[in-house]
Amino acid sequence: MTNIKLIASDLDHTLLNSKSGVNEFTKEVLNQAMDNEILFVPCSARTSNLIPTWFRENKKIKYLVTSNGAVVVDNITQEQLLVNAIHADDAIKMLDVVDDINPYWTIDCKGYLYSNRKVLRDHEKIGVTGDYYADIQKTRIFIDDCREVLEGEGNIVRKIHFVTDNQEMKEELRKKLEQFSFLRITSSHPKNFEITDPHATKGDAIAFIIKREWLKKEDTIAFGDNDNDIEMFKNVGHGYAVEVSTKGLQEVAYQVIGKCEDEALAHFVNDNILQK
Repeated sequence: MTNIKLIASDLDHTLLNSKSGVNEFTKEVLNQAMDNEILFVPCSARTSNLIPTWFRENKKIKYLVTSNGAVVVDNITQEQLLVNAIHADDAIKMLDVVDDINPYWTIDCKGYLYSNRKVLRDHEKIGVTGDYYADIQKTRIFIDDCREVLEGEGNIVRKIHFVTDNQEMKEELRKKLEQFSFLRITSSHPKNFEITDPHATKGDAIAFIIKREWLKKEDTIAFGDNDNDIEMFKNVGHGYAVEVSTKGLQEVAYQVIGKCEDEALAHFVNDNILQK
């Protein structure tokens, strides 16, 4: 691998450590890659403000792909270069349609995450406990009705997700939402069922960057662990799945590498790109 020009990577469970930080060896490898004029692009389901500080403050990183690919941010100017979103009126209709099935939603709007207060009230019932519960308490704004945020001219939603690890409920949600042909359904976490604009994928975001940078697909690679990384893998030269990744991702991966906790991504880049 001597001609790699772009490395795209999911963050949670692929590159970040258990404390949502970046280990020193990984930092060293990524900085060295960027010093060698290789673009490194973090690609996350997180909103921009929840991307770890090391990425946002590292001005060697030119682009951030956020909200599952709904937004591409220029990390130098903070300009939103690409936005693929759901109109707020449509989001309200969707949430109303499935309210009797699952009211435990979070909406990504106006740069923040807004969650139904019922997520807090019923957190043990729906399996939101431990670190997950602590995380949502720190990162969400809790409201009683989505209209508190969504009603008003020009509002858009970058992502909606529901908390559930129940496969039957996921199928019921899917059937209810089939009437909205303009949405895309995916998942970035075992407990999430996520909805975005059909063009809001990490794959679309990476394809946009590749075109913008005049790169060849074969000179790009990506790393990931979940189904929301599938489209990203399809839009790069080769995709590498970390261990314990989903079956769906492994089916489209070029290779399965080591464990996230062992810094498999950094070792792969160091051994196969930087040392060649």
